[in-house]
Amino acid sequence: MARNRTWLEWLNPFTRLQRGFTVFAVVWFAAALYMLYRAFTGIQMPATLAIYLLGTVACSLLAVVFYGIDKRRAVRDMPRISERTLHLLSVCGGWPGAHLARMVFRHKTQKVSFRILFWVIVILHLLIIGYCMLFGWWEDAVRAFFTSQKAK
Repeated sequence: MARNRTWLEWLNPFTRLQRGFTVFAVVWFAAALYMLYRAFTGIQMPATLAIYLLGTVACSLLAVVFYGIDKRRAVRDMPRISERTLHLLSVCGGWPGAHLARMVFRHKTQKVSFRILFWVIVILHLLIIGYCMLFGWWEDAVRAFFTSQKAK
């Protein structure tokens, strides 16, 4: 059964946008993982794309672990993982994992300064991805998904 939303949640335009972005983060992480797998199994792709995908997958997994540890420490009133470390993982490409961990663990969702910096990092990554897709990664990504050629 769906929970009743407050009037403030109904007025907030970012609530639905955040749900859509959560789906996008899951799809992006799965696509990055698959394209990285294809890169290791012989599909030719530029080194920059492979490095970015490796950073996305590795830092996302680390981000999920670190957010989980930080949430556990917060509940138990123990020394915490610094926000700088969490943001550094997002900057290095772990923004999908960080976003999903924030939603799953319900951690770092209320502090406005953290949220603003996190979304600035996400927007920066989306601009980088958009720029790179516009100038060449698009063909390489499609090739990684749909071809079965082995690299020579």
